[in-house]
Parts: sequence; structure tokens; C-alpha cells
Amino acid sequence: MPYVSGFLPSRSAPLFHNGPWPAGLDLRISLAGLPSASIDVTKMGLCGGMSFLARDIHESGAPQLRSTISQGIPLPLGRHILSRLLDSFLGPGVIPYWIHATQELDHGTWFWGKGLYAETVDAARQVMRYVDAGGLVPIGVVLAQSAWPWDVFQNHVELVYGYDLVGTQLTLHVYDCNYEGSDNVTITLDVGSSAPARPILTNGTSTAGQSGHVRGFFVLPYQRKDPSPAYVDDGLLTVAGGVPTSVSPGETLNLAVTIDNTGSTTFESGRGYRLGTQSPPDNTEWGTPRFELSESVDPGRVSTQTVSLRAPLSGSPTLQLQLLRESVHWFGQATDPVQVTVSTPATVG
Repeated sequence: MPYVSGFLPSRSAPLFHNGPWPAGLDLRISLAGLPSASIDVTKMGLCGGMSFLARDIHESGAPQLRSTISQGIPLPLGRHILSRLLDSFLGPGVIPYWIHATQELDHGTWFWGKGLYAETVDAARQVMRYVDAGGLVPIGVVLAQSAWPWDVFQNHVELVYGYDLVGTQLTLHVYDCNYEGSDNVTITLDVGSSAPARPILTNGTSTAGQSGHVRGFFVLPYQRKDPSPAYVDDGLLTVAGGVPTSVSPGETLNLAVTIDNTGSTTFESGRGYRLGTQSPPDNTEWGTPRFELSESVDPGRVSTQTVSLRAPLSGSPTLQLQLLRESVHWFGQATDPVQVTVSTPATVG
């Protein structure tokens, strides 16, 4: 059955949950004639932003965001997700339709028209056409039924990447950011007829008080955005056991360097991540100025790796190491600079 080539939530979409978010993430509102205000969003769901970002990443060919703790992601990444959430609301007619879909009944009536189920069957056929053309499809998943416009925020956004159609039973395969890393979340409905309204089943995010069911869904308009602001290089280096302050000429030092990845990118040699000497940058007093990583380091992970250096024959050089990405930048907190004295052992006798 049709699937979008190369996409699976477990290897393509962000691996962190839909909140809570890092401290300081807020929505700033400024209206003419009124003082600006900010809303704390650290405990809010940002599903529209997560789904839009997942599509941005896939279509740009960028690497997966492998952080696993949402509260520990860098604040710039959180702000980028928030901006994509706003984008998911600002497409033509999106907010009015969210309100309409949340308020209307599932079945058709003279007052409400076709009803949400019939509109969902129409949307399902649209989804299939998009997937057949090779495109990921963000959908607004209607969970709530309420006359209050504010209750649209009880709904959800997911990303369709494939479907199965057996007879008139349609199963959509979706990325659901409340089930991060799962390739098994689905939405199933009968598209053979739009009336009467039938159950729409899911094993993902469902309607409160009606587990395993959603009311309906519709296709969200999408415009691609560069995902590069989501990729933050940051890290902390320390030398386990410290650096000796005195060495012999030409002595080999095997230092255990602890790499703490505090950014959102995975440190991989294949993507140009290295360790390098500082004080000054790329100095060759300790032999090789740059060192390959012996293993990749995912965001939120700590890795201890051995770096071998060769002391100079004389002098008092400074030993300091820092992370870098080749042809891009140096980044993160370097090891403490240590001035090392090169001394010849005293002769006995």
C-alpha cells in the first residue's frame, strides 16, 4: 500500500514527547495600544509545530532530532516548534474550520449541513491523493465537541505518511507526537459512504472519555520552512581525572574526555563533528590538532572517549580541547585550559 518513501516516525520524526518544554518557552503577544504580554507554554501541547517540523525535516533531508526528553531540548528549538505551531493555525480558513468542526455534529443535519463524518470521508480521499503523489499530510484531528471556541485547543494534529485500503476500510498510518518513536499509530474509518456517521478508530491520541475514538479530521494547509533553526550545536567537555601539569618530552598522553551533548544535534564524525585543540585554535604543539570521535553522541547523552596527544620536546604549552563542526564553527564549553610544563627527568647517579 502507498507510503511516503523514506519516512518512518522512529527514524525520521523527533524522538521527544509533545511536552513539557524547557523553562522560558513563552508565547509573546503584542497588540496595538496594549502592553505586550507573554503566555507560559511549557506545559502546553505543540502538536501542530511538531508535525510541521517533522515534514520540514523529511523534505529538506535534514537528520533526525534524536533528543528524547522534551524538557531538555535547547530553548531555540522549543521556540522554533512554537513558531511552526502558529504556522499550522495561520493557513487560509484554518481557525474558522477548527471552530466549525469542533462545534458541529458527527451526522448531517439541516442546520449543520453534511456533518463531521461526511467531511472526514472527503478529507480521507484527499489524504490518499496526497500520499499517492509522495507527500506527507498534516491533519487536524478533531477530538472535542463544544460550542466554546477556546475548546479547539483540546484537538490534535498528526502527520499521515501512508495508508492501507481494504475494501472500504481505510487505515491511515500517522506520526503522533504523543506516541513518539512509534511506527504503529493508525486511524481507521469506513470511506464507502458518508452517511450515517460511523466510528473512527485509533490506537493513538483519542477523544477524552471515549478511548480509541476520534470524531474526525481534515487536511491542514502546509508551507515548507527551513528547519535549520531546530539544529543547535552545544556541548560540555571535561577531562576525567584532570590534565597533568608536568610531562616528559615527547610523552604520549591518553586523556579520557567526557562529552556532554547539551544541544539538539547528534555529534557524528560523518557529519563533520570533531574534537580540536585550542589556545590557540588548531595548534599543533600536541601533535594532531583535530581528533575523530570514536562514537556518535545523541542529544542528552554523555560519552567518554580517549584522545591521544604527544607532548612537545620543550616549553610550557597550554592544553585545551573544544568541539567543532568542520567548516562550520567551534561550539560548546571547552575543557579548562591547563599550562603543562615539559621537563626532562633528573638524571640519577
